[in-house]
Formats: sequence, structure tokens, C-alpha cells
Amino acid sequence: MTTISKRQATPEEQQGCQAWALWESGDTDRFAYQYDQDVQFVVQCGEAVIHSPGNPPVAIAAGDHVTIRKGLDGLWAISAPVVNRYQYL
Repeated sequence: MTTISKRQATPEEQQGCQAWALWESGDTDRFAYQYDQDVQFVVQCGEAVIHSPGNPPVAIAAGDHVTIRKGLDGLWAISAPVVNRYQYL
């Protein structure tokens, strides 16, 4: 099973991730994405729920450190525009 893991980002991670690439959801409220490599990100602001087959939904919000493993098919349901800093692993 391909997984999503979430935890609270440490202060060091919140500071260090500012050098990572920036992603913004914009005005969309839903989008699908197939992850072809492992990625980690720290949510800067916003709220969403990531749905994927075989996994429970994962709610994310500001301050969360999220890791998504290669092979996951994700459907993002965005309730407040999301901004995150990400890097591929």
C-alpha cells in the first residue's frame, strides 16, 4: 500500500523548508495527482483532505509536515487555498 504520513513540522523544518519549491493551489477546490516519486512538503497555509484508494483520508493544515510515497493516486479536496513548500526525496 502506498502511503501518506503526516505530523506536526518542527520549528527547524518550518524554517528550513523556506528554501524548497513553492506550490499554491490557487482557486481550485479539487484536483487529482499521481505521484511518480516520493515527496515531502510543509503546509504554509490552507486546508485540504487528500483521498487515495486503499488509504483513509488525510486532513492537512498549516504547520503539517506531509510525506507522500511514489505510486499514490491522490485526490485533493481543498477547503481553503493551500500554499506549501515541497521537495522530492
